[in-house]
Formats: sequence, C-alpha cells, structure tokens
Amino acid sequence: MNLNKIMNFIAENDIQPDAVFALVEKVRYMDLNDEASIRQVIKEVSSLAGKHLDKAEENKLVRDILANGINENIFDTIK
Repeated sequence: MNLNKIMNFIAENDIQPDAVFALVEKVRYMDLNDEASIRQVIKEVSSLAGKHLDKAEENKLVRDILANGINENIFDTIK
C-alpha cells in the first residue's frame, strides 16, 4: 500500500495518527472474508475521516474488499 496516500488521507481529513495505527493493527489480523468485520472496519474508517457513506457506497466497498482485499483505492471511495 502506498504510504504517501495513507499520509495524505490522514492529513486531509485531520485524523489522529494513533487512531489509524490502531485500526491498521486491527485489520492486520482480521478475516477479510468476513463481511460483518469488513463492514465494521469501513464504518470505523468513515467515522475517523468524518465522512458519511450511504448504503450503496458501503456495499460497493464490501464487494471490492471481498473480491480484491484492501488496497489503496479504498481511499478514493472514502472522500
């Protein structure tokens, strides 16, 4: 994953780095085939960024993560 993209996301959304690192640690050990866990992480990320995702956007992210795993394109969706 592109560290610059992560750092830009943090800076642009005024996110506390400690919160991001805690979330990253959580994601490292989660089952990326578990839809409920993926939805929980999506909600945490959007909350940290102060962004609201409607159900369609959330569903798209879940489908993408189930199909492709977590990649840097996730930041393009949560703007």
